[in-house]
Amino acid sequence: MTDPFLALVAEALNLMHPRFAAAQGLTYSPSEAEEPPAARKVRERSFVMEFYHEFRRLWDQAAPVQRGLGHVLIQGDPDAGSRTPDLLFWKLGERGAADERLAAVSFAFLSNPNAVSADQALLTKFRDTPKGGYSRAISVVIGRHADLPTDGLVATDGVVTIFFDTEKWQVAVR
Repeated sequence: MTDPFLALVAEALNLMHPRFAAAQGLTYSPSEAEEPPAARKVRERSFVMEFYHEFRRLWDQAAPVQRGLGHVLIQGDPDAGSRTPDLLFWKLGERGAADERLAAVSFAFLSNPNAVSADQALLTKFRDTPKGGYSRAISVVIGRHADLPTDGLVATDGVVTIFFDTEKWQVAVR
């Protein structure tokens, strides 16, 4: 990964502890996966929280600055509607410059395919927003490599998909 932000995301993912990230389980049953999208991302919450924890540890060590990203923070978007990606990253404006949208990141389990598709559509919206979108739209798909569809992961133009393999407990390099 040549993009320093993508490399930082991958590093934070690879640092996560399975005990904390998997606190609410790592898969949905087929009947759970059929529930409405808003109700389905319950199991992803502990995964997102553990990612946030590891990202903040890297942030505390100044990893974003060292990689040339500047000061990065996670915050909401005042122009966003009621539905947003899981985490919105901003680059802190320095020397009088305004803060900049940096990346929109969503997390969904492979066993929750409708959520993966819905997240990628939402990420496209946030990347293409007329008021200055997020330059990076990242979909983190979590699951077992053995469960990947034969035709691969859902791909959406302009959205980078990172697959996190729960068997090896690391980002799968493609």
